[in-house]
Amino acid sequence: MSGFFDGILTGIWMYTKSPLFYVLIGLLLLRGVYRIKRPAIRGAIGEWLVNRKLTKLGAEYSVFSDIYVPDGEGGYTQVDHIVLSPYGVFVIETKHYSGWIYGSEHQKNWTQVIYKRKERLYNPIWQNYGHIQSLKGYLHKEELDVQSIISFSSDATFKFKEPFETAYVIHINELNRVIKNHHEIVFTEVELDHMNHSLENLRMTDKQEKRKVKKEHLHSVKIKQREQKPRQSVNSKSKQQKDASKELNQVRLKKRVNLTNSIESVGSCPRCASELVQRNGKFGKFTGCSAYPKCRYTLKTEA
Repeated sequence: MSGFFDGILTGIWMYTKSPLFYVLIGLLLLRGVYRIKRPAIRGAIGEWLVNRKLTKLGAEYSVFSDIYVPDGEGGYTQVDHIVLSPYGVFVIETKHYSGWIYGSEHQKNWTQVIYKRKERLYNPIWQNYGHIQSLKGYLHKEELDVQSIISFSSDATFKFKEPFETAYVIHINELNRVIKNHHEIVFTEVELDHMNHSLENLRMTDKQEKRKVKKEHLHSVKIKQREQKPRQSVNSKSKQQKDASKELNQVRLKKRVNLTNSIESVGSCPRCASELVQRNGKFGKFTGCSAYPKCRYTLKTEA
């Protein structure tokens, strides 16, 4: 019996002397590291692909990638890509996801489905909205018209039921086309130079400094996530979520009003704070809420 075990031990000892043994161990370790770091690796690949795509826009476009913008609260918000041009500002959130993607504009979480396995992701439109607000505050341009773009991998299949009105949700291969569809000049050279200079100040060439800022940013994100854990019922919304949803509604309504020359703004709705507008109805002109049909307030006029 002892000879049997001696034979096994001798075989194991001889096997460990083979270079193939160490190759297999190395492959197993790499596989383990990849499984742990897979989301970060996929994200980095997605951002690299987007950055490569954006470099083909041309000399009129300045591209700022992996930028940490002060959030006005002593911290930072990390923006994947900012494109600055005479034709507008574009803030891009990269999502290197595959599978089926479900979600809507005002839904807190979206769903990714891969082979019947479901994963939740925070609404990237809301996420990018926070980035845009920080950028406006940093540039001291609260009225700046910024285009929000959510760029998904070409492996993603969109299953959206409704179109989006406050952001472009597209695949990477559509990115440059969407940006170049904006060809009306909206900034002077002086405005462009000022914004370019401000954004150049956010570039971090010191890797150690960037790692420190990134670490602080991730730490603050974790703290905010812990503080925002809801203690109320699942169907209720936090004040922050309601505020974000309300502001997105206002952005959407603003776009609608700007596109309709026949509608004239005449104040704010006392019920929902949206704009009151003059409309043409069945019985002539009347003043009502621009959030109709969600808000059906109409301004009574004396005869």
